[in-house]
Amino acid sequence: MIDFRYHLVSLVAVFMALAVGIVLGAGPLGQEISSTLEGQVKDLREERNGLRAQLDQAHDREQLKDQAFAIATPTLTANQLTDRRVAIITLPGADRNIVGQVHDQLTSAGAAVVLTVRLDDAWHDPEAADTRHEAAAELAPEVDDPEPREGAEPTLETVMAAALAGRDEGTASGAWRMASDRLEELNFYSTNWADSEPSDFPEPPDTFVVVTGDLKVQQVEEDEAGAPRLQQSLGLIAALGELEVPTLVAGSGTESYADPVQAAESPVVRGLRAESAMAETVASVDNAEGPAGQLAVVLGLRWMIDGEAGHWGVGTDAVAPLPNIPEPPAAEDEESVPGPTLPLEPTLPGSGEESGSPGSGGDGSGGDGSGGDETGAGESSGAEPGGAEGSAPADEQTTPVGPLAPAPPDDAESTTGAPAP
Repeated sequence: MIDFRYHLVSLVAVFMALAVGIVLGAGPLGQEISSTLEGQVKDLREERNGLRAQLDQAHDREQLKDQAFAIATPTLTANQLTDRRVAIITLPGADRNIVGQVHDQLTSAGAAVVLTVRLDDAWHDPEAADTRHEAAAELAPEVDDPEPREGAEPTLETVMAAALAGRDEGTASGAWRMASDRLEELNFYSTNWADSEPSDFPEPPDTFVVVTGDLKVQQVEEDEAGAPRLQQSLGLIAALGELEVPTLVAGSGTESYADPVQAAESPVVRGLRAESAMAETVASVDNAEGPAGQLAVVLGLRWMIDGEAGHWGVGTDAVAPLPNIPEPPAAEDEESVPGPTLPLEPTLPGSGEESGSPGSGGDGSGGDGSGGDETGAGESSGAEPGGAEGSAPADEQTTPVGPLAPAPPDDAESTTGAPAP
C-alpha cells in the first residue's frame, strides 16, 4: 500500500516544476525565445518579398523578350515559306488562339494556308471504333495510303493522311477529294478551304502543321481513353511522315511552370520525339504558345521542307530553343526587259569602228566624248582619202558628240568608212 506522504511529495514536485516553468517563461528565457521567433518570421517575410520582387522582374523581362521576338520575327521569316501550300491540322481541344497565331506567322512568311482541318471527337471516341475500322476498309483502296505505324492493315489515320495529302491510288484522279468528303460526312473531321481555292476541285496542300490539342500527360497515364487517343495522334503524324510531305507538330505548355517539368509538355510531342523513326521524318516545336516558339515553327518548317527534321523549344527533349536561320529560297529571275536604245550619232570619216557607239574608241566603250585611245582605229575603218593609214593625233580627232554635237557636213562620208559615191 502506497503511503500518503509519497502522494504529497509528488504533488509538491509537480507544482514546483510548474512554478519554475512559469518563472522562466515569463523571465529572460521567454524573452529570448520570443525574440528568436520574431527574427525568424521577419527573415521569412523579407525572403518572401524578395522572391516576389524577383518573380515580378523575371515576368517583366519575359514580356520584353517576347516583344523582341515579335519585332524580329517578320524580318527573320520573310519569304521563308514562299509558294508553299500549307494545311493546318488541329487535334481535338487545340487552343484557337495558338492556331490563329501560327496561321498568321505562316502567312507572314509567304505561305498560303489553303486548308484548315479540325479533328472532331468522333475521331477518338471509343464507341466509334467500329465505324473507324469500316471507314478505313472502305476508303483504303481509293487512296495511296502509307504503311501504318503498327500492324499491316490500313487504319483510319493512314487513310486520313493520304486523303488530306492528295494521294490517289493509281490513275483515279480526284479520288483523294472524294475520300476526304466521305471522312467529313462521317464526322471524323471538318475542313475549311481558303477563299482563294476553287470550291469544286482545289489542289492538295504540300506542307502540314499539326497543332496538338488538350491531351495531358496525366490523362495518358491515368485515363483509359488517354493512351488510345495518343496512339491515334501519333499514327496520323507517322502516316504524314511516311508520305514524305513536310510536316511539323506544334505543341504547347512548356512555357508554363510545372512540377515535374514533363507534366506540362504535350504527350504528342514527347511521343513523337521518343520514336526515332518518326523523329527523323517529322519536326516538332514544344512551345508554340509564345513568340519564340512561333518563330521556331516557321524556321523549323523551312528546314523540314529542305529535308532536315529538327525538334525545338524548351522541353526536355528539345535540341535547341530555335533552329539556325536558313537562307530564304532564291527568287526566280525575272526576265530582263531591255531599255530603250539611243540612236547612233553620225560618225565622221575614219573616226572609229563602224559598229562603235558615239564617242567610243576602238573597244566600243566610252561615252564621255573623249574618244578614248584611237591610235589603232584606222585598221577597222579603212584608209583615209589620199591613202594615209591610221588616224590623226588624238587632239585633231576629237569630235564632240551627243545632244550638243554640231551637225555633220553635207559631204560627210557614210558611217561605214567608205567614200561617198
